[in-house]
Amino acid sequence: MVFAISGQANPCGNAAGGDSVASTGNTEAYVELGIMNIKEGKWDNFLPAVQHNIINSRNEPGNMAFSLYQPENGKPQALWFEKFENKAAHKKHKEQPYFKVAMKAIEESLEGEIISILLKEVEEIPSTIPVFAAEPATTRNIIVLFDVKPERRQDFIKAIAEVSPHSRQAMGNLGFNIYQYADDPNKFALLEGWESEAAHEAHLAQGYSKKLNAALDGLFVTNPMDARWLVKDISQ
Repeated sequence: MVFAISGQANPCGNAAGGDSVASTGNTEAYVELGIMNIKEGKWDNFLPAVQHNIINSRNEPGNMAFSLYQPENGKPQALWFEKFENKAAHKKHKEQPYFKVAMKAIEESLEGEIISILLKEVEEIPSTIPVFAAEPATTRNIIVLFDVKPERRQDFIKAIAEVSPHSRQAMGNLGFNIYQYADDPNKFALLEGWESEAAHEAHLAQGYSKKLNAALDGLFVTNPMDARWLVKDISQ
């Protein structure tokens, strides 16, 4: 099986499928992936406030990426990814009025608890700047969480490191980044994005993707397909 994840919109992105995406590998970066379930009837209250926060947050000097996603099946669930240059930049972000408005809307709309995962760079595979999607609604995005057997950690990193350049240079790719959990060296989150479902399917058919499937066999504590989201970009 192949696992793909979503790219974050960035106005400085290059043309999709190119090889000039700059590395943003930054061990000081504040990186967070989150999941929220929204109460029935509260989606229309939640969404505008959070989108407004994201639009403004992307313009903050310390912001590197900020995107919001919803499962393609329409489930009232929101997943977000944000990356700031450091903790200080993120702290300043939380002081902004649009952040406070968004948090109020979230508190009023939230079903259950927020799942928040702090991430950090994988030094062997520095992240790159995802390409801005001209039409986010038509992109194909996937988020996958991996729980790797401790003794197979280096095998996993090697496999992802080998496939990353091919994926990033593939036609229609918007981003292909792997992050490690900040509190667990054996857990990872992969974020991958494509211009369209067709571009993603073409990527899966390539030899490097099939090689990755074989390399990943037997590496996991749990099945990654149980922690995989096919999502649409609803950042704006």
